[in-house]
Amino acid sequence: MAVDRIPIGKFSLITRLSSKALRLYDERGLLVPEVRDIITGYRYYTGDQIPRGVSIKTLCTLGFPLTEVETILAAKERRDNETIHQLFARRRRDIRSEVCRLQQIEAILETPDVSLEVVYMSLAEPVVKEIAPLRVICKRDKGVYAEVICKLARDLCGQLEIPENRSPAVTVTGPFMSIYHDNEYQEKDADIECAIPVSGRVVVTDPAIGIRTIPKNTCLSVVYKGPYQGLHEAWSRVLAYAEEREFPIAGDGKELYYNEPGKVPDEDLLTELQLPITR
Repeated sequence: MAVDRIPIGKFSLITRLSSKALRLYDERGLLVPEVRDIITGYRYYTGDQIPRGVSIKTLCTLGFPLTEVETILAAKERRDNETIHQLFARRRRDIRSEVCRLQQIEAILETPDVSLEVVYMSLAEPVVKEIAPLRVICKRDKGVYAEVICKLARDLCGQLEIPENRSPAVTVTGPFMSIYHDNEYQEKDADIECAIPVSGRVVVTDPAIGIRTIPKNTCLSVVYKGPYQGLHEAWSRVLAYAEEREFPIAGDGKELYYNEPGKVPDEDLLTELQLPITR
C-alpha cells in the first residue's frame, strides 16, 4: 500500500478516529479524503492528512464541539493565535464550571437521607431556548410578590370567564405566567405583570387588562420542582449560569406555572424560569 493512498480503515487506526466519524468529517468538509475511487466509492487519505486527523482527535478529546474544531483548525492555518487562545480560555472556563458541578453532585450524594427532589434541583442545569412570539392577555401591578400574583391571576381568569370569552373561538394556549420588571428583588413594591397566552378574539372589559404580543427572544430556561418558597434559589442558579458563561441579560425574567397549588402537593409543583439573554 502506498503511503499516499491510505484506506479509511487504516487511516482510522492511525488517527484513532472511527470510520463513522471520518465519514461525518468528510460530509462537513473538515477532513476530506484526497482520493475517492470513482468506481467503488472507497475513500483514501494521504500521509499529509495524518497530522490534521490527529489534531481533530485531540481537540475532540479536549471536549471542543465540531464547530469550534473547525474554527481552531482554520485559525491555525492562518496563524490566528488570538482566536485559538480565546477558544482555549472559554474551554477552561467550561471545565472549571463542570468540575464545580461534579463537586456539588459528590457533596449531595454524601448527604444522609438525600431526597430525589433535592438531587433533581441540584442537577438541573439551565438550557438555551428560542422562544417564539406569544400573544397574551395581561395585567400589571405593584406590591408584595405572592399577593400581587394571586390578585392578577384572579382578575385575568375572571376576564376569561365572562360570557363573551366563553366560546370555542377563545382558547388558552399556554400556562399562566409572571413577568418581573424590576432589576432587583423588591420586598414590598415589586413591579409584576401576569399573563395568560390566548388565541382568538378576546373581549376585555377591565381597562387595566391589555392584550399584547411578547416578542420572540433567546432565554436561559430551567424547570424548578418544588414549593414556590424555593424559587429564589433556582433564580440564583440561572443568574450564576449566565454570569459564568458571560451571557448578557436582555430582558425581564418570567415564571411559567405548569400546575396549581392545592391540586398537587407543593413538592410536585413545576415552574419554568426563563431569563432573556443575548449570545
